[in-house]
Amino acid sequence: MSWRIRILLVAITCLMNMTAIAEDNLHLIKLQTEMLRLISTNDKYKFTEVTEELKAECLKQGDERLFYTAWGNQSTYEATHQNYVKAEEIANEIDNYADDKNSFWGNYVVLHTKAVNALQKQDYHEAEEGFLKAVAFRHKYFPGESAGDDLQELMKIANHRKDQKAGLKYARQILAEPNVAPIHKGRALYRLSQFAFNKDNKTLYDSIYNELMALKKSDGIGTIEPVVEVNYEIMKGNYEEALRLCKKLSPEKQAERMAVIYHRMGDNDKAYEQMARFKKINDSIVLVSHGNVVASCYVQMNNERMKLEQKVLEEETQRWKQLFVYTLIGAIIIILIIVLRQHHLRIKRLEKENVQLGKDRDNAMKAFDMKNEFITHITDELRAPLNPIEGFSDILSTNQYELQPEEREELSGLIKDNAKRITRLIDEMAELSFYESKKSLPIDYTLSPNHLCNHVIDAMQPSCKPGVKMVYESNLHDGFVVQTNQKAIMTLLRHLIENAIHYTDKGVITLACSEHGDMVRTSVTDTGKGISPEQRSHVFDTFRELGENVKLQGLGLAICKSIVNLLGGKIWLDETYTEGARFIFDIPKGK
Repeated sequence: MSWRIRILLVAITCLMNMTAIAEDNLHLIKLQTEMLRLISTNDKYKFTEVTEELKAECLKQGDERLFYTAWGNQSTYEATHQNYVKAEEIANEIDNYADDKNSFWGNYVVLHTKAVNALQKQDYHEAEEGFLKAVAFRHKYFPGESAGDDLQELMKIANHRKDQKAGLKYARQILAEPNVAPIHKGRALYRLSQFAFNKDNKTLYDSIYNELMALKKSDGIGTIEPVVEVNYEIMKGNYEEALRLCKKLSPEKQAERMAVIYHRMGDNDKAYEQMARFKKINDSIVLVSHGNVVASCYVQMNNERMKLEQKVLEEETQRWKQLFVYTLIGAIIIILIIVLRQHHLRIKRLEKENVQLGKDRDNAMKAFDMKNEFITHITDELRAPLNPIEGFSDILSTNQYELQPEEREELSGLIKDNAKRITRLIDEMAELSFYESKKSLPIDYTLSPNHLCNHVIDAMQPSCKPGVKMVYESNLHDGFVVQTNQKAIMTLLRHLIENAIHYTDKGVITLACSEHGDMVRTSVTDTGKGISPEQRSHVFDTFRELGENVKLQGLGLAICKSIVNLLGGKIWLDETYTEGARFIFDIPKGK
């Protein structure tokens, strides 16, 4: 065999090996990206499938770090979806496996994962202790590597507690870490810039601002927050430019910064107006969005980290390709043609994939817009009763108006009614979130439908309007029992009967039970105003689209639908009944 043929065969073998390595790396990147996309969804089956495939691929390629990181994300997924016991079990499995394999990286992932899970539960004390342990462990067993991931979470916890001293300490620790990631360095510098601005230290602020600009220029990761630009102009005294840049800020930050600007300009009336606007916006959004802050920040951080890791892997793959081509380019033109051909086909394939990714991105943006609209309408529903409470409270507390006892009593009653409306909405939101997050409900109680329904009738009859009677009808004997979830059934009956009470001004509300095969059928019938034909198909919806707007139409029936689905039954509106409204649901009798 001639030396030319041998060189050609070696070159072809090397090319095939390099292509296989590049494809394996690309496959890992895709699995990582898909895992991070699914971690914040409710598709547990798909998330588990992708994560297990990623773990198997890591074991095959010997990627220990990614293997344990993917396994840790399975624990975090359970914690994110409030399955804290399952999350703890997975973390303990990882710990035992890592001890058996003498894997320090596995032990570190357990510390980091348990801290993240504590953060999901909003147990900030436990989370802080966990991240501190993770930092110490990483410094001990992985010297020369950055613990910026854990320190950034500690900085967030300190900021949440409004502990400025601790927040600054962790920010400085991040900057002192070896090989710190640009995104962590950017967040630490941003925290220090806030401190410099609050202290009105222009020299310190300018130096931090210059570092942020240099970081953005060198790494292109967008570390400059819009509020940093605004504060920079304020520090220089360029108030008009600062006001112009405020347009880039979110509504609450915009109002807060504009209040500072007008105060420095000496216009205290406008400053007070903007501060009042900031307080109103902040009070409206905190109640709804606070519970999701920890999880959304964690997922966003991981997405940014994965983008950087993907970029590194792509650059390493490209360098290997270039090295191979430079070695063989002078002797093997045929191989070069093959490489170029494969490269061309790969570009075509990537272009098709980019088109699909663009569509996926558009869908994600639509979902993001829907979430924002959801939050907006929830806050509108909360703000509606808050406005009269605020106004009536001002009237009661001022001496400007002389109120008669009956007028004062009437205002107090209105305040209580609106407060109850807020409490009811919050309770229903919590109930709906609880039942929609469940995959099933435990069948933990044996009860008598006759006994339960008679108890409900006795308890809710006083809530009926004058002249409205509530009765119970049943063809079940008193010894007939079903196995079900008592709490869920009580909640279901309460919402259906409250709905009937609300819309019935006179006549009868009838609660009825009967046996239908292996199901128990229950109906709630009223003689109220009924439901119009155009609304019947939307009665169980939380929101209804009206043109380009969305209107909250109540949560009670949506909660009922979720409960019945979890119990393995069905619920519907009887459209043949025309004297009012009748809701019917079937649930299994159980064993």
